Amino acid sequence: MASDFSMLPVDLLGVIALKLETFEDFFEFSAVCRSWNRASSSVKHQWTATPIVPWLLLAENNQDNPDCVRKIFNLSNNKCYKFSLPETFGARCWGTSYGWIAMIDRNLDVQLFNPITKAQIPFPSLKPPRTYFNPRSGESYQNWFLDSSADKVIVLKVPQNDHYEFVVMLVRQHCYSVAIARHGDQWWTSVSIKSKGRMLDVVEIDDNILALYNDGSIVSLNVKEFNALEHIKPVDYSPCGHELFVKFNRGHVYHTYLVRSGSDLLAVLRYREQVGNEKDDDDIFCQTIDFEVYRFRTVDKSWEEIDDLGEVALVVGRNSSMCVSVGHTNGLQRNCIYFTDDYHLFWGSVREPGGHDTGVFDFESGDIWPFYEGDDIHSIFSPPTLFIPQF
Repeated sequence: MASDFSMLPVDLLGVIALKLETFEDFFEFSAVCRSWNRASSSVKHQWTATPIVPWLLLAENNQDNPDCVRKIFNLSNNKCYKFSLPETFGARCWGTSYGWIAMIDRNLDVQLFNPITKAQIPFPSLKPPRTYFNPRSGESYQNWFLDSSADKVIVLKVPQNDHYEFVVMLVRQHCYSVAIARHGDQWWTSVSIKSKGRMLDVVEIDDNILALYNDGSIVSLNVKEFNALEHIKPVDYSPCGHELFVKFNRGHVYHTYLVRSGSDLLAVLRYREQVGNEKDDDDIFCQTIDFEVYRFRTVDKSWEEIDDLGEVALVVGRNSSMCVSVGHTNGLQRNCIYFTDDYHLFWGSVREPGGHDTGVFDFESGDIWPFYEGDDIHSIFSPPTLFIPQF
């Protein structure tokens, strides 16, 4: 007689679920049937996993897709999961390491969205006053405003007394304008920018919010108790840094990311090469060709180049920058940098649309290879983004 495992007691199923080691196993356990889902839901807050691997939220598919199904690729086992995610369609998305996707939708509303649980955390809208809609109007204006509203969205988990709260930072207009908000705020608060400076990236380390500028200097931002009626003024943390931060090196387009690796603060320089016919804008695209990584020395507040990342992988691109511990079973390669396409200037290229510049960089050999090669990676609107899944 066949056994009906869906009839097992919920308490017993919960004990079994807590013995699962990976997020993938726990996730698939919860999808077996309703009783297994109830059991996993009852214990998920007690469950801890081995190092969790980023998942890739792939580009939306608007063709013959009435259920708004969107695929998510698991880098650990090379599997694609299908989710009905109408909430993400038409929105620009940025991944985070906290299970959330930061989104700005066509109505210019901002929220954090968990694609696994469908939970949502609203943030202040970016919709301007009605008078701002002249002389433009309609969808074309919305596209223009959405383009200008955020080049990058960074999500931080900030300690507040006996709990943590999420803070969202919008880096806008080529890094010359930054705004910040917490859940529950009514509007966005401006962050004062250094004269002639561009804020490149932001990271939380030792309960401090540190921002890297294009001259290599670092400032500290006190966002724990900011007053939404006043600008946040950066406080100098270190002087200008290595000359690599202040100029285009070797004639290539580059991007700089700030990453926390344990107690270390790393600056990751990504070099791109412009390819294609310069006389035809639709034929030009950029391709990543190299990375360099620098560690910040707290002793003398200088940067030193490093040649080995150790037992970790760095994740940069269209997401909040991450550092992931590499285990024996989680599928990631040590001493590598996983990157997604975030240089939107040439996303409209006919030859290589947005999303093509995604892959893995081996820090030791300098080799680059793709980690996903499906057809649903391209989008001129919102290419794929990496996030750490959480319940």
